Amino acid sequence: MSYLFPNSAQPGYGVFVLHRIAAVSRRCLARVVAPVPWYPFIRWLRPSVWGGRIERRESQAGLTVEHPRFAIIPKYFKWFDALSFLMAVSGSVRRLGREGFAFDLIDVHWTYPDAVAGYVLSRRRGCPFIVTVRGHEALYAEENSIRRRLVASCLRRADAVVALSAELRDVVIGLGVQPERVHVILNGVDASRFTRMERDACRARLGLAAERRIILAVGRLTEGKGHQHIIRALATLRGSPSAELFIVGGVNPEARFDHALRALVTEHSLESRVHFLEEQPQEQLALWYGAADVFCLASHREGCPNVVLEALACGTPVVVNDVGAVSQFVKNGEDGMLVQPGDAAALERALDAALERRWDRGSIAARMGKRSWDSVAGQVVELYQAVLK
Repeated sequence: MSYLFPNSAQPGYGVFVLHRIAAVSRRCLARVVAPVPWYPFIRWLRPSVWGGRIERRESQAGLTVEHPRFAIIPKYFKWFDALSFLMAVSGSVRRLGREGFAFDLIDVHWTYPDAVAGYVLSRRRGCPFIVTVRGHEALYAEENSIRRRLVASCLRRADAVVALSAELRDVVIGLGVQPERVHVILNGVDASRFTRMERDACRARLGLAAERRIILAVGRLTEGKGHQHIIRALATLRGSPSAELFIVGGVNPEARFDHALRALVTEHSLESRVHFLEEQPQEQLALWYGAADVFCLASHREGCPNVVLEALACGTPVVVNDVGAVSQFVKNGEDGMLVQPGDAAALERALDAALERRWDRGSIAARMGKRSWDSVAGQVVELYQAVLK
């Protein structure tokens, strides 16, 4: 069960959840309930985002996926989301029951409102439920709100909690979750799509000149993703003063930051060197990783960022903030460079050095070869079995 899940209108939305569940489904029988938010007037404004063109049931990667609608009021009355979400999910569960699908466990992939619905359903059905905490933002720690308290309460009642980094595990334990119930399982990478390709060949397919110096950033245009730090660093690069930045990522309707980013580009007169691209299909995104000289992620916080895993699988060196699980799969100086969050001068120096250095892209890609979604699925299913015992 997950609010964060791809659909026909948003194929890249939460695709890492799809990859994990698809790998798990090769080891056990699974069905997916992925509710879509609905608001009476939003279909005329943003139909692709708010469910206007999304089928109620579709098949993805061999999985049957239910997309019930749950009513929301954007930005307001967030406590209502939990009730609406629960009603939507309950209807799908009853329908699956009528079709003969009897499940043993509920696997929840976001915290709110998902975890609340997961807890209620698990008590109704008499089965365990587990929750995956994918990042600090999923804990709403900076809010003094009902949903923050509900999330903490449901995590304490979960039969198991999966954290995407050791750092995140400590935060979850700090909320009162018993340490033996919190398990660290990192994300994997789809090696069939994200693999090393020749840089110039990728550029030719994208219509990019071979001599350009390119920094790539991938992530939604929100403040937390830190694109603003990369833009500021670009303005002061010394070794590669003509380097260009391509930012791939859509707009989050409830946390818009794109206007601030574009204003920053204008402030530093970088209009010819910073390019904003819409979200890309996975196959196209692999070309962008392959075409880049350096991939950069300057997030304030992360769990286990898939974009870094994908870049490395394509053999692209990375300059990333040392947050979440990043240091567990980025070898500083071999795969790229780690930077302390908030150190603007260090980010600039690392980008300059990374752009000037000749990297062994083949070795970078080879080191990511064992981090598959199938190995992740093995860990997840072992956790299922332990919980069910």
